[in-house]
Formats: sequence, C-alpha cells, structure tokens
Amino acid sequence: MKETYENKISFPKINSVGMEIILEYIYTGSIKEESLTKDNTIEAFYSTDYFQLFDLQDFIIIAVKNTNLAKNYSPELLSKVSEKMPLTEDNNLWLKQ
Repeated sequence: MKETYENKISFPKINSVGMEIILEYIYTGSIKEESLTKDNTIEAFYSTDYFQLFDLQDFIIIAVKNTNLAKNYSPELLSKVSEKMPLTEDNNLWLKQ
C-alpha cells in the first residue's frame, strides 16, 4: 500500500474542515454544538457518512435543528448538500426529519 512508504493517509473526498470535526469526535467522544457553523456543517455531515459515524450524524442533524443554522441558512445549506451528496432515499440527512 502506498501509505506504507509515504507515511500518510489521504482521503480525497474529505477536506480538512470535515476531518477536524471527525477527529474531535473520535478523540473526545463528542463535539461542541458551537463547532458546527454554516461553513462546515455539510462537510462534517458528509465526512460522517464517509466514515459511517452514525451517532455523530445524528448529533449533527439535531444540532442543525436546534440552532439557527437551519432557520437562517436553509437555502445555502441545501445548495451545499445537493452539490456534495446525492439526493436519494437512502441519504440519512433527508430521512431524519
């Protein structure tokens, strides 16, 4: 494997914003609600889907509903979701209403 001799692992579909949330969750077992912003929420959610961290996915969905993110930025967030994730029936973001 390439990682063996390069001493690094890359996830081409995950950017640093999403990875930061994932690492915070992995190391601490949670993330602060205020860690989620309109700029990183979709990347964080996409990353949880990629790594199959379903508890963190649920937390992000609840946090978006409980904060002003959904109320203030719905069109922008929906636009980012449609660019990043397929709008299919099995997309958890649409199932958790």
